[in-house]
This record gives sequence, C-alpha cells and structure tokens, in this order.
Amino acid sequence: MSAYKKITCSFKNKNILIECLKNIDYSPVVYEKKHSLSGYRGDTREEMAEIIVPKNQISKASNDLGFMYDEEKDEYHMICSDYDLSLGVGDKVKQSYAITALKSALNKHKFNISSETKNKTVTINASKII
Repeated sequence: MSAYKKITCSFKNKNILIECLKNIDYSPVVYEKKHSLSGYRGDTREEMAEIIVPKNQISKASNDLGFMYDEEKDEYHMICSDYDLSLGVGDKVKQSYAITALKSALNKHKFNISSETKNKTVTINASKII
C-alpha cells in the first residue's frame, strides 16, 4: 500500500487548477464537500479532498490524486501517493498549473501566445503590439 503525501505547493485558483488537470488529459471530479480518496485496490483512505482525479486516469496501479482546499491559506494542496510521485504525477501537475496560470494571465492582458514542448521543456512566447 502506497502512503499519501501532502505536496507543498500553492494552487491558488480553482478554475486554473481544474483547467490544468484537463490540459494533461485528466477529468477531475469536483465535490462541494470533502470526499475520501481511494487507494489502488479501491480501498477508502482517510485522506479527503474536494477535487479528485480518479486513479484509473493515472495508471492501473495508481491511487486517486486529490486536491484539498485550505481555507486558512486560501489555496489547494495536492495529495498524491508515493507511487504516483515516482511516476512524475506531481511534477506533471505543477508544470501544467504554472503553464495554465501564465497563459491565463497573458490572455487577460491580450498578449498573443504560442508555446512549444520539447524534451519536457516548455517554451512560451508572448507578444503584444502596442
């Protein structure tokens, strides 16, 4: 059984978090109240979250990936198993969130954006005609 860990990183914007998960081909389930995560065997775990990526979307041996809202800090914390961290799931989500947040901010300020991914490196080009 793989232990869950709360990953220290700041996901401030719920909509960007959901969009970033969709950008990496996950279909997150959003709950109004905290919901239990499931382990790789389908067992109910004590960890709870409001946004959950079901384990079958990650791999056959994965656990649910969760995002728990912290009212005090006004941000979401990622809850990911050791096994899924070893697959790079945590890094993949963090990178997608950063890219999605950056593109959202640039779009908001009417920049033209293009991006390219090569060897796990993302290059984002932004231009604006004034």
